[in-house]
Amino acid sequence: MKLYKKIMSVIAAVEKVVLSAVLVLVTVITFANVVVRKLTSSQFAWSEELVINLFVLLIMLGCALAAQEGSLISLSLIYDRLHIGAKKVFVTIITVFNLVFWGVLIKTGFDKVINQMGTGKHTSSLQWPEWVFTIFLPIGAIFLVLHTIEFFIDNVFGGGLTAGEEAQDD
Repeated sequence: MKLYKKIMSVIAAVEKVVLSAVLVLVTVITFANVVVRKLTSSQFAWSEELVINLFVLLIMLGCALAAQEGSLISLSLIYDRLHIGAKKVFVTIITVFNLVFWGVLIKTGFDKVINQMGTGKHTSSLQWPEWVFTIFLPIGAIFLVLHTIEFFIDNVFGGGLTAGEEAQDD
């Protein structure tokens, strides 16, 4: 379990670097587009296409990091009222539902990528293959799976409940 935790901390660190770099890139491109639009009558038509698709990557990786901490939308009202054993059952149920959903997202995402590769479709402005951007969705879902499993292990097997929560339940 310690090895898994080390691997996941390295993955999370890489995710944070990628998130930071992509956010800086999106900000610079958007700022440049606004400046060019204000100073001239033209704009970077390709920038909106790139920015929108990079935001998908930002959202997916950000959600994955939130899943690592259990910070995705949750039913805190119910969870906070449960005893430790019931909390573990609740986390197990939520994990199963999340993993099923992420699995569907991975499958449909890769199906879409394979379909786009087969048709050879390209984006309108950049003329890049569409699958280059579509692959962000299943890749992000893979990171969501990894961090959901990490959260599950921490809370069900690794004593993820704090001492304050344990004292409340006694």
